[in-house]
Amino acid sequence: MGSIILQTPSQSSKKTRDPVIFNFGDSNSDTGGFYALTGFTFGPPDGRSFFHKPSGRLCDGRLIIDFLCESLNIGYLFPELESLGSNFTNGANFAVSGAATLPRIPFNLDVQIRQFLRFQARSLHLISQDRLQRFA
Repeated sequence: MGSIILQTPSQSSKKTRDPVIFNFGDSNSDTGGFYALTGFTFGPPDGRSFFHKPSGRLCDGRLIIDFLCESLNIGYLFPELESLGSNFTNGANFAVSGAATLPRIPFNLDVQIRQFLRFQARSLHLISQDRLQRFA
């Protein structure tokens, strides 16, 4: 698992904003990316002990990335591949079960980095469009 944690000062004050996390990895930090990617449903445990409902995870509870989010007092990360109903204000999770650093493995680290760069470009575009609409 690898994570990038960003914390920047707010433009309107000297307070810092909540940290933003971008996570890359495999099943050790996959919060539902594999499920969002394939639509393949898993039987129990599927995160039910902690979330009390199917969560698309291959574990029965929280992952290290969840504990990191808790320690920073931010919400859990949504998988970047799960765009419906997701909130990416505190970051995004690019981890997918079965991923590796080797290039022959689907959703290897290089693919996750390219997904992040696309996510970043799209986010910046949407932010600039929102600002243009506010001042139009």
